[in-house]
Amino acid sequence: MTIEIREFEITDHDAAIALWRNADGVTMRDADSREAIAAYLERNRGLSFVAVDAGRLIGAALCGTDGRRGYLNHVAVANDRRRAGIGRRLAERCFTELEARGIQKCHLMVVSTNTAAKTFWASVGWAERPDVILMSRTTPGATNA
Repeated sequence: MTIEIREFEITDHDAAIALWRNADGVTMRDADSREAIAAYLERNRGLSFVAVDAGRLIGAALCGTDGRRGYLNHVAVANDRRRAGIGRRLAERCFTELEARGIQKCHLMVVSTNTAAKTFWASVGWAERPDVILMSRTTPGATNA
């Protein structure tokens, strides 16, 4: 079968959530609700993609931009379909679409203990940034943001 890489649609949400929940190193939060993902996809039209084989969603990547930099989130491939270039294809498609918008740099976050992900991303040309520390703030009252 030919694997189709196509734009992530909100109708892919449930299958993507199931994929991400089974992926090592992907942390699910309230920010991944159907409503939140729909808003993200609307703000970042044409940047997020899924991989589908015979009707089965086997990979997903959320991608967005702040207008200066791109950001990849929740890039995952089904465990039984890894090591076939699907993650690379998803990331490259996102990066190509960012480039088309004049965005020349993209960031992604990897859980520090996820050595498999760090190895994968390094193998496809991404570099760890030892000079940057991620800091976050959550609004008061947020649950699992």
